[in-house]
Amino acid sequence: MPLENVSEEEIQSLVQSILTRYGIDFTCYERKSLRRRIIRVMGLFDLSSIHDLWVRFLRDPGFIHGFMNEISVGMTSMFRDPVLWRNLSGLLTEEFKARPSVSVWHAGCSTGEEVYSLGILLKESGWQGKTTALASDFNTAALEEARSGVYHKIKMIENEANYRQFNSHLDFSKYFTADGKYATMDPDLIAHVVFRYQNLITDSTPRHFNIIFCRNVMIYFDAIAKKKLLDKFYDALTPGGYLIIGFFDTMNHLINNKKFLLVDEEAKIFRKI
Repeated sequence: MPLENVSEEEIQSLVQSILTRYGIDFTCYERKSLRRRIIRVMGLFDLSSIHDLWVRFLRDPGFIHGFMNEISVGMTSMFRDPVLWRNLSGLLTEEFKARPSVSVWHAGCSTGEEVYSLGILLKESGWQGKTTALASDFNTAALEEARSGVYHKIKMIENEANYRQFNSHLDFSKYFTADGKYATMDPDLIAHVVFRYQNLITDSTPRHFNIIFCRNVMIYFDAIAKKKLLDKFYDALTPGGYLIIGFFDTMNHLINNKKFLLVDEEAKIFRKI
């Protein structure tokens, strides 16, 4: 049977079974996106049906971790959307200059490109020693890549091009060492970061952040889950704190204008009211 013939009923049954067996909730994921990702995983592991996929779960207790990692694969790059990083640099200079410290949460940090981007921005703007950050994700393989800071040199081409649009005056290569096909980021850039496994929907939410990044993560959730996350972020931010969403997160119609004020439409930055 062609994988494209996987039915909505089969997806629903699989999602409910995963929730019952593992306590992992995919019910809030946007349905079309989840279906595409499940079909991708089935092709990757040469499984011809949802039944075969579930048999794999039953026979291999550790398969759930590989499944989750593949389901949550993200595409990202350093200094993605350079206008955000330029505007954020100005925000730190103007809004936080009188504060002794800044607390940041990278919610859904994926493979860490965003975390290293902020590390570079903090270093260049003098905030490196005054910032603490939490970087969380539920993809364990992505978290390990983020911790290691090792990226293929092909990805570094795009990273460097984005950086030049953010800052054309400095040399991006000073932030990593190249060895063969790979580049390793300077670990000092994440000295302020704690990496942690977290399911954004089901796990408890930390508190007291001045800035929360959740960029191009909520596009995978349905409207109910998006509203739930926005409430979590509101509670997690300090008064006047900033929420930064992704350029592909079409969230404006869901964001409560009594809780968040859009302060930078170009960079998708909101402030807690």
